[in-house]
Amino acid sequence: MKWDEGQVFGRIPRMPIKSKDTIKGRAIYVLAVIVLLNMIYPITAGNDPAALILYQVLYAGLFVVGIVITSDSRAHITWSIAIAVVWLIAAVLYALDPTNAWKIQITYLILLVYHVMIVSVLMRYIFTAESVTADVIYAACAVYFLLSFFFVPIYGMLETAIPGSFVDNTLGAPVQWQQFVYYSLITLSTAGYGDVLPASMWARMLAGIEVTVGVLYVAILVARLVSLYDIQRKR
Repeated sequence: MKWDEGQVFGRIPRMPIKSKDTIKGRAIYVLAVIVLLNMIYPITAGNDPAALILYQVLYAGLFVVGIVITSDSRAHITWSIAIAVVWLIAAVLYALDPTNAWKIQITYLILLVYHVMIVSVLMRYIFTAESVTADVIYAACAVYFLLSFFFVPIYGMLETAIPGSFVDNTLGAPVQWQQFVYYSLITLSTAGYGDVLPASMWARMLAGIEVTVGVLYVAILVARLVSLYDIQRKR
């Protein structure tokens, strides 16, 4: 146990942050799985059940990695495994019947909860790091992609609840979750090609929030890394 200088004055000792140990050397695996998922999602075009199930199984790998890096406490492991099991069941049911609105919403909701958990763990690791290391860089890149993934279920839930909230000018068909994976990353990066557009006021509000999150995250992250590097250089 690490004790801070305040111990001599009778204050409560500062407990070590175990997540640093669980993430160290493993952040690259989170990034690798996320990049893979971003590259192969087009195989699910057409909603073929076999392709959907294959993608969901690969997505389960992200849950496995998440369980590993959040294994700093029994509570984290329990919650991670519970969310992963419920999501996998819901995802398989959705793959067998992609038109069922309730199955779609439940799957989106579980993904949203999971992404909040894993992003919070990685963000805590980044902003409590004492120096700039490869793990910090990997974690920072992973968080950027995860922020993009975070908005996918939000867009999906809105489109499912209010069809027509988004329009695709190129396909002329209802927007599917695969398009939201692309749209979310483009919106977060502020590229905005204009092929997929938010058509309702709620959709535009959410898109505006994602753009703001993307810009602020990059700005705050750069400031954090520069300050860490400066401290590291002075040492």
